Amino acid sequence: MYNFYPKKRLGQNFLKNKDLLKKIAELKNFENKSILEIGPGKGALTEYLLKKKPKKLLAIEKDKELKPFLINIQKKYPEILKIRFQDALTFEYSKIKDQKIFLVANLPYHIATTLVIKWLRYIKKFESIIIMVQREVADRLSAKVSTKFYGRTSVLVQLHSNVKKIFDVSPENFHPKPKVDSSIIELSPKSNLNFNYENIDELLKICFAQRRKKLKNNLNKISHSNLKKITNSGIDLNLRPQNISIDNYLMMSKLLF
Repeated sequence: MYNFYPKKRLGQNFLKNKDLLKKIAELKNFENKSILEIGPGKGALTEYLLKKKPKKLLAIEKDKELKPFLINIQKKYPEILKIRFQDALTFEYSKIKDQKIFLVANLPYHIATTLVIKWLRYIKKFESIIIMVQREVADRLSAKVSTKFYGRTSVLVQLHSNVKKIFDVSPENFHPKPKVDSSIIELSPKSNLNFNYENIDELLKICFAQRRKKLKNNLNKISHSNLKKITNSGIDLNLRPQNISIDNYLMMSKLLF
């Protein structure tokens, strides 16, 4: 057995509950499919996924000290498991050749939202994205309009995918134990993505810059003629940004850009 101590700076909390690992691996039919696993750690979930007979599994792990654990698993599945030791934030997702792959990840809490937003640009490559995140992050990703957690991230993610929270995971199921609960969520990519990513993202940054202000105040640098287009469309600029629906944000971006 290899000596390894989880690194707090990398947000390493390894899921140790075998029943939960098995449950995650059974969420989808992975047989003869391609899997991209982000942050495999010691490979606990990796092994359960490999038992589901995927066509191939590419594991991206930042911490090279975990190499002995993952290489040991690779010896059992040399034709299926490929490992790259690099940062998931700098991995070139655009070079993934397979289409409709399954992305599975147990994400460090401090980079979860950044990674999810990054993946949206490549959403058409994925069949499904199944991720473990801090429960508060899951609440943000799945938040509905006019609720506490609804914001820029909620709109961006739900424009690209249908978000489903599958189940929560308590801290005692990890080593070391995190201070907060986690959640497993699934992002199912939408097929009709008829919008410009940069335009909608720019609009959301402006609108959510100050959540407590009315929309008309956050949009005060927009020309009068463009504001008139928005009001003529039926959108109430006296509302706060968290009270505007996803469809209305989409409409606004098409009117303004």
